Amino acid sequence: MQSATSIAREKRREAACHYTLIYLMIAMGDSFLYDRILFRLSPILAIVALFLVVASRKTQYIFPLSILALGTLTMLFVRSTTNAMGPSELFSWVAMICLAVVAIGFNASKFIERLILLTSALVSFSVVIYLASQVIPGIWNRITPFSFPLLFGEGYWADSTTHITTRYYQAHGLFLYVDRGFDLDRNVGIFREPAVYQILLNSMIFVLLYMCPEALRGKRKVLLALFVIALITTQSATGYFLGFILFFLYFVGTIGNRRKAPRIVIAAFALGLCALMTFLICADNSWIADTILGRFFSKDGFAMDASGNARVGAAGISLHLMADYPLGCGYDVYSAALNTESTGYLAACLFRLFAVYGIPFGIAVVAWVFYPVFAKSNLPLSAKISFAIMYLLATFFEDEIFYTTLIFIPLFIYFSFARTAACVSDVDEGSMGGTLGY
Repeated sequence: MQSATSIAREKRREAACHYTLIYLMIAMGDSFLYDRILFRLSPILAIVALFLVVASRKTQYIFPLSILALGTLTMLFVRSTTNAMGPSELFSWVAMICLAVVAIGFNASKFIERLILLTSALVSFSVVIYLASQVIPGIWNRITPFSFPLLFGEGYWADSTTHITTRYYQAHGLFLYVDRGFDLDRNVGIFREPAVYQILLNSMIFVLLYMCPEALRGKRKVLLALFVIALITTQSATGYFLGFILFFLYFVGTIGNRRKAPRIVIAAFALGLCALMTFLICADNSWIADTILGRFFSKDGFAMDASGNARVGAAGISLHLMADYPLGCGYDVYSAALNTESTGYLAACLFRLFAVYGIPFGIAVVAWVFYPVFAKSNLPLSAKISFAIMYLLATFFEDEIFYTTLIFIPLFIYFSFARTAACVSDVDEGSMGGTLGY
């Protein structure tokens, strides 16, 4: 019989392993750690994670493997017709999906709780360092031992297609917080862009609103406030808009279900309305006008900034390619048509997926992501609509279709459904045990 000490040690070891897996899952969501290290290791990570998934022999893992198998077949087909597809993107997809699966399956009953706790620790650290950096610029540069140059910086255009870089930006930090060396008034956490950081923050807001574990119910308001504060520090227009939508739909849902909305939800919603009214009435150079609503409006009214126009342009090119190559054009044709250096168009990755891999695979990816949320969950309609908006915005403004900081939601819902069904089956057959543990 195990002693209390050995049991406690085993629990600590299990928790440490799980937190490590969850951190890797978060980092795979386009962090600097992913960009500099994990992406290069993605073939190894993909093979190891895929082995763990397959070795578990659990029937519900057919779900994550199905989209990867279809992606492999699609890639081979497009490559055979265009000779312009390599396996690197497929490896990153396998690593992202399978790492998320392993992180969830390692201990599904504790996954959401530990994800929220780990994220709140990272977010708290980022807010503290961000605020300290506003008071004492460069303080993080003196603390962190990690520093590396970025592949872009300040310079000038020699002509319409040639940009001469005269000074590269130097980033500081890696595992807990990153100061990119530019846009010092924007908090990116460990991620490459504020708009990528907001995906994690809004995912956590979504989870706290609709999927909060019982153990964290008492801390729910404080955690929501923390993530809202962090969201404001990102100065991400997409993040602001999405955060407002999340609280608005939740507020509407509570009215429809005659439930009382938490005060933090009402406060966040009211804050957004007050900010809008302040901008519309004053329209001056206030902090609110410059950093929040100024991201959406100009003196002439609603206006899309350069980054928004870049996404719209990329989406338009993808639509033309979809019409010409409904079964996929491959990356050579897509890159030549996009010509980012001359057009400035980028991102809109969901449209790019439809263009490069073909309409059938694009539809399959969207159906795969939405299926658990809409067909396998007991979430209210407001939650389902919120998730759909979250995914569509993330894949329109950014460069990945399987952000681990977002797809963990449908994966966890599917596994929870599968575990419940398996437990019922086990009871019917007189057996015991779940289906998610490794």
